[in-house]
Amino acid sequence: TKRAALSKHAIRKKGLAVVCTSQKSLQEFLEKLNAKESLASAIDIKTPGKRYPRCVIYDIVEGTADEEIIQALAASTEEEERNFRPTRKNLKILQINLARAKPANLILHTNVKEIKPDIILIQEPYIKDQKLNGFPSSWTSFTSKNLKAAILIPNATIKAVLLRQKTNTVAIKIHLDSTPLTIVSSYSSPAKNIQETLQELRETKASIKTEPIFIGADLDGHNPVWGYAIEDTRGREVLDYVLANDLFKLNTPDAPPTYVRRDTKGWPDLSLCSGLIAHSSPTWGVLETPTLSDHFYIVTTFNAPSTSTSCRRYKTLHGNHQKFLRLIAPQINQLIIQINNIENQQQLNEVTRELQNTIIKACDGTYKIKKTYYLPNPNWWTQELEMEKKRLRALRRRVQRARSEERIKCYIVESKEKAKYKKKIKRTRTQGWRNFCEGASNPYGKHYKAAFRRAVFPSQLAILENNQPTGSLTSIAERFLDEMFPHPSSPANDATTQSQNPDDPPFTKKEVTYVIKNIPAGKAPGIDGIDNLIIKILHSKYPYLLTSFFNKCLDIGVFPDLYKLGNIVFFLKQGKEPTHPSSYRPISLLPAIGKVLERLLTQRLTYHLEKTGHLSNKQFGFREGKSVDTALESLLSRIKEARATAKHSIVLSIDIKGAFDNLHHDAILTAIRDSPCPANIQKVFVNLLQNRNVSLQSPTGPIIKPQAKGCPQGSCSGPALWNLVANSALNIQWPSEVHIQAFADDFAMVIKAKTKENLKQVAQTAINTFNTWCETNYLEVAPEKTQFIIFSKMVAPPRLLWKGVKIKKVNSIKYLGVYIDDKLNWRDHIAAQAKKAVQLHQSLNMIAGKNWGIPQKQRRLLYKSVVERTMAHGAAAWCLNPTSKMVRKLTSIQRPFLLSLTGAYRTSPTAALQTILGIPPLHLQLQYEARLINLTRLQKALPSTTVNLEPNQIETKVPGWASHPSNFLQTQQISLEDAGPESNKNSTMIKIFTDGSKSEDGVGAAFCVFINNILQHVWKGQLSLHNTVFQAELSAIKEAIKYAVDFHKNQQVKIFADNQASIKAISNPKSKSTIARIAFTLLLDNPKIHISWIKAHANYSGNEKADSLAKEAITTGTPYNVLHPVSYVKTHLRKLMLSEWQDIWKKAKQVAWSTN
Repeated sequence: TKRAALSKHAIRKKGLAVVCTSQKSLQEFLEKLNAKESLASAIDIKTPGKRYPRCVIYDIVEGTADEEIIQALAASTEEEERNFRPTRKNLKILQINLARAKPANLILHTNVKEIKPDIILIQEPYIKDQKLNGFPSSWTSFTSKNLKAAILIPNATIKAVLLRQKTNTVAIKIHLDSTPLTIVSSYSSPAKNIQETLQELRETKASIKTEPIFIGADLDGHNPVWGYAIEDTRGREVLDYVLANDLFKLNTPDAPPTYVRRDTKGWPDLSLCSGLIAHSSPTWGVLETPTLSDHFYIVTTFNAPSTSTSCRRYKTLHGNHQKFLRLIAPQINQLIIQINNIENQQQLNEVTRELQNTIIKACDGTYKIKKTYYLPNPNWWTQELEMEKKRLRALRRRVQRARSEERIKCYIVESKEKAKYKKKIKRTRTQGWRNFCEGASNPYGKHYKAAFRRAVFPSQLAILENNQPTGSLTSIAERFLDEMFPHPSSPANDATTQSQNPDDPPFTKKEVTYVIKNIPAGKAPGIDGIDNLIIKILHSKYPYLLTSFFNKCLDIGVFPDLYKLGNIVFFLKQGKEPTHPSSYRPISLLPAIGKVLERLLTQRLTYHLEKTGHLSNKQFGFREGKSVDTALESLLSRIKEARATAKHSIVLSIDIKGAFDNLHHDAILTAIRDSPCPANIQKVFVNLLQNRNVSLQSPTGPIIKPQAKGCPQGSCSGPALWNLVANSALNIQWPSEVHIQAFADDFAMVIKAKTKENLKQVAQTAINTFNTWCETNYLEVAPEKTQFIIFSKMVAPPRLLWKGVKIKKVNSIKYLGVYIDDKLNWRDHIAAQAKKAVQLHQSLNMIAGKNWGIPQKQRRLLYKSVVERTMAHGAAAWCLNPTSKMVRKLTSIQRPFLLSLTGAYRTSPTAALQTILGIPPLHLQLQYEARLINLTRLQKALPSTTVNLEPNQIETKVPGWASHPSNFLQTQQISLEDAGPESNKNSTMIKIFTDGSKSEDGVGAAFCVFINNILQHVWKGQLSLHNTVFQAELSAIKEAIKYAVDFHKNQQVKIFADNQASIKAISNPKSKSTIARIAFTLLLDNPKIHISWIKAHANYSGNEKADSLAKEAITTGTPYNVLHPVSYVKTHLRKLMLSEWQDIWKKAKQVAWSTN
């Protein structure tokens, strides 16, 4: 079955064990095997009566290879081969106390390459900024609360569950064969009471009952049982714990010491296990490999095979796509025939599986599989360091073999060489990092990601509170999924009602091509392993295949079940407890083909919602033309309005618990049915919510659970569906004193009133109304995270309750990343920005020192693109008119970056550093951003002293939904190949040549019409000096199209333009230019009008004539009004900023000497 895993190990009569995730899965597996008569008669199947769901297959032909068995079982049960994995023969656990030494952390990475452990138990690691330091970020790590004990998993194929996280102890559980194994790392300081640690170990052992356990601990207890000459109190207590809990000690009395420091040696590191795995004869030993710690590596190897499954990922970025196309080519025609013959949902699902298997088979024959267990040496490691490590190992052996009178001398030699080696490792690593940064050509390369965008990997599962820690990893994973995706209290009503809305037209080939072209290539694939790049390659060669498939889905109103399965990965939210379900963010990795279909449906839905004005203007999230700035402006304008009318006002920030994950499907279905969504699109969306499943990878295979509520985070339609549901809350008839708005699932209310009593009454009524809406849509508000801020001089604010729980009143509230305080002086926000700046400066210093690191050009680029962008967040709301106090604070924020960029002395004047680098003062840069956004995006006029321009005089961006997603020009209407030779030919075709020109005198646009190669008509337009040549080119083409429509409506017309950018903008249905969109619409309605590119200044008479006319139009053309481009506004505001900067420079006391 889909959830079966193969585990071949020692069974009597040479049987083969097949382990399943549940008894139901096992029963399905057996039914499929028994259904094959030839197979059932050839083998003997037994089901042992044990607690784990498995069966044993006997009578397999001797000598049959594992891969052959896997393929046979996969074929026999219609299982995909990709869900099986070969068995790991043993489990190797490495144990070490790193003595808080940074070199010990660093060398562990290279030693892991040599030792190849699966799991590492460490005590006393080197800690920096309350985090483990010096280990690859790709290693899975678990730490105790005091960070003195940790477990590292360098082997990415091992799935682990966090069992317990205590002060001195951390415990995980892994899958070993058909049984779970608990692994514990623990540390007890000699200065602390050992009973605290032993009690934690007792609780861990008791929680798993009789299940096997392995403990690697540094308890610093002396006892002859594990090597010491005498017994102390700690050693006696440790021995009592071992005996009381029926544990076996793997340390041997004659083993070499695990700790050596000068002439002192000891055996503080213990390896303990329960009898169940002790009887399997594990091997235990102390290694001589240098550790750069006072302790030695301990390796324990268990002869216990285990199976771990994971989704395949292909190395598609490495090319070889032509082979993929050759392998899939023979099946394309048959697939298209099957798609065209689909008549119902069952047939669609069967063809979908056939399509998926065909692509997977071609991928298997083409691309390599990404390795999951790959441990390269760090890039700073050198051969010289490797040789020094071998030399240290030789010195250690010399110490062991030395006579007693010579041993102290050898110890001294070894310790000196070890100290030198530690310094060399630190120095080499530092120099290696510096060389890496200095050699980086891409400013946003690996060094940038390491410093500014540290990778965040999916979290391993944990035992959630109130859940039992016993059982297999599969059962734990199932319980975890049940907590994260609970079944709704009431099932969704899937009964479909016939929509009265008309159907939408089928998807066009160009529409599908546009969507596939714009999906990113590097995203993680779904459970089938087919990534976006594979879809791009397939569609570029066979565009009709997926287009016909998507149209068939639209035709029968069905979303394929295979594409409703999301592979779930969990990310632990920063600073959250791993035992709480709300601490995780589930991300759904969906199949690539399904995401393309979902995107096609979503953009159709968005078009109809926006075009009809169905969505409220109070929703600012996930909408084109809306942003954080528009949301902040809406909120602040209501606050200022209340202030201006001398009213008290409250801003209430509402937090909905897991809005996307808990959204009931009934609410979505109701919202879709009440919307102007076309009937066929609506039908597919309704089907999309049915039979939806989530899959979680476990060691024995994927665990599948129905997803009966919520919008998967990672889906294309989730944001649009949420906005549709949230729309009903925004459209409630709220009182005039209440303003409500939303940015996705972040709701905020502004409530105003004349008196305190009235304010409380209106606010409480609004809260109750919103709570009723939440209950209607099966949503729940988190009262502990819901806050309000009051803008008033009243001493005691009103007491507001949410379902009986008091809502917290705060002095500042964080809304969309901006802190709004009760005085609107932005002190809290600037303080928060200062903290961010400190972190960014530390990140910059990681790759840019005073005399090493990335060049100044890259430093400046990172400052402008990362630091300034971060500081400018929401600047339109808080930095339009900065106060002198804000200016001083922003200057202090900017100064450390200026020093890092220049490498200047700390006493250098800030004004001088700004001038040398050409970087304006931070408050001026942010004010420039605020002015630009207010004028262009928020459509707010600025004082005439700033810019003498009204918002309606500036060109605005046209949203992508302005035209129907299926609207594309015909292929022959646009040509980007040189049509110059054709333009000189004698023909009866109507030819129009266009051009635009700009000089110091102005801007002109023109076109000329030739019929039978005779000039018939000329148009010249004189644009303003503020217009761009791009606007002139577009205007000329637009006027030429209008002329052709007016005077040659049904005739073949060809327009020639020598500007490719203009032609591309006009042919793009999502172009942001207003002029380009008008031209696109005209061409769409008049397919006989074609546009071709013609090479400029190539002696083509028509083009040369248009060029001369455009230059004439600058002075003699008819005045032609075109709105100011945003580039003109930017230029004007930048000049104003430079003028203000000049004034600051003149007044700066620090650089007064420079003006003398």
